[in-house]
Amino acid sequence: MHFNGTVSLCRSFSQSPVPINQLKLKSIGTEVSGIMASGRTALVASVLLSCIVVSSAFNITTMLNQFPSFSQMNQLLSSSGVANDINARKSITVLVVSNDVLNAFTASNPNVDTVKMADLLRYHVLLQFLGMDELKALPTSNYTSVTTLYQTTGRANNNDGFLNIYNLPSGFLIGPSVAGSSSNATVAANITHEAFEISVIQISSILTPVGFNSATGDLIQVLTKFNVYTMFISLLKESAVDSIFAGRQTGGGITVFAPTDSAFNSLASGSIQGLSVSDLKLLMQYHALTSYQPLSVLQNMVNSPVSTIASTIASGYLLNVSSAAKTVTLHTGVSVATIQETLYDATPTTMFGIDQVLLPSELFSKAALVPSPAEAPVPEAAPGPKEAKAPGAAPDAAPGPEKPAGSTASVVSMSVVLSAVALIASSCLAAL
Repeated sequence: MHFNGTVSLCRSFSQSPVPINQLKLKSIGTEVSGIMASGRTALVASVLLSCIVVSSAFNITTMLNQFPSFSQMNQLLSSSGVANDINARKSITVLVVSNDVLNAFTASNPNVDTVKMADLLRYHVLLQFLGMDELKALPTSNYTSVTTLYQTTGRANNNDGFLNIYNLPSGFLIGPSVAGSSSNATVAANITHEAFEISVIQISSILTPVGFNSATGDLIQVLTKFNVYTMFISLLKESAVDSIFAGRQTGGGITVFAPTDSAFNSLASGSIQGLSVSDLKLLMQYHALTSYQPLSVLQNMVNSPVSTIASTIASGYLLNVSSAAKTVTLHTGVSVATIQETLYDATPTTMFGIDQVLLPSELFSKAALVPSPAEAPVPEAAPGPKEAKAPGAAPDAAPGPEKPAGSTASVVSMSVVLSAVALIASSCLAAL
C-alpha cells in the first residue's frame, strides 16, 4: 500500500474509529524508543501530528463556484470581503438567493453604497449551523431567534441584526426580528453543507434589516453608527463644516477622510482647542477632497498632490496621496495617515476611516504630534542592609542552579503529545 500524499493519510486518520481523546497514553520511554526505530514510522508520525495541529477550513467561494445559479451572490460576497468573514467562522449558515432574485433587487436599489451592501450580505449569515435536519428540529410553537454576522458589526440598532425562523406546517419562514416586517423569505432548498461547519441554504428573496431602505448619504449618520468617530463628528458640527460637506454630495462629489477618536487623543494637549474659528474650519475642510475618489483610484496614486476643500478657500492646503501594496497613505508635511476602512461609498460620495488626524503644515508644526509628557516612573526603593546574623548562626545556603521556566510542564506536555502520535502512527502502520 502506498500513500498518495499527506491528504490521503490525514483523511485516513480523520476516519479512525477511535477518537483521540479516548487513546490511552503510555510511557514516553517505551513508545518513543519503538517509534523512532523506523525512519518511515517517524515520517508517518510527523504527518499525523500535522493533521492534528492543522485542520482544513471551508471556502465559501469555492463551494458556490459549483453552482452557477448563485454566481452573482458569490461575486458580491468576494468583492465586499464578506467571504473572508465567512471563511474565518465555524458553525454557520449562509442564506443565498439565485441570480434572478438578486438582479431584481439591485435593479430596484441601484444606489446602495458598498458598506451597506456588505452589511446586507452579513445579514444573510447566521452564526449557527442549521441544516435541514436542524431546521426540522426547531420548535413549532414559537419562532427561533438567530444572530447574524451583521449584529457583530456594532452598526445594527438594538437587536436589528437578528433573524426569526418559523417552523410552520407549510415550510420554514425567515424574517427580521421586528414584528410586522414585510421582508420575509421562505427556505427553498438545501444547497450544500459540511457537517456542523457550514450550511448553504437557498431562500426565496432578499432579507433587508430595519432601516436599510431609509435615506442614505447622511455622513454624520453614517459616522455615528461606527461609534469611534465622535470627536470628528463634534468638530464638524462645531465648525459648521458638516453642512459644507452635505452640499458637495451632488455634482462633482466629495471624498472625506475621518480620523478615529484615538487619532485625536494621540495629539499634543491643546493642539485643536487652540485654533481660531476660521482655522478650525480650514482644518476640517482639509479632511475632504473636492471630488469623488474611490479607493480603487487612490490605490493608483503615487506621490500625487491633490486639492482639498480647504484649498478652495486659502492658498496651499494640498494633500499628498501615495499607495504601496494597495495601502493608501496621506501625507500632509506634518502627519502621515493610513486609510483603515471604507465607511461609505456611493457615487458621488465616499468616506474613509483613517488612523491619524491630517494636520496641514499651514496650521501646525510637528510639535502637535508629540503627546503630553507622561509622569516619570517612581524609582524603586533601594534594598536595605541585610539583617546581621547572630554569632554562630549557620551561613545562608548557596543559591542552586536556576530551574528552567516551565521545564516540568513542558516535558509532561511533550510526553503526552508524542505518546498520542506514537500510538496513532503504530495503528496506521499495522493496517499497512
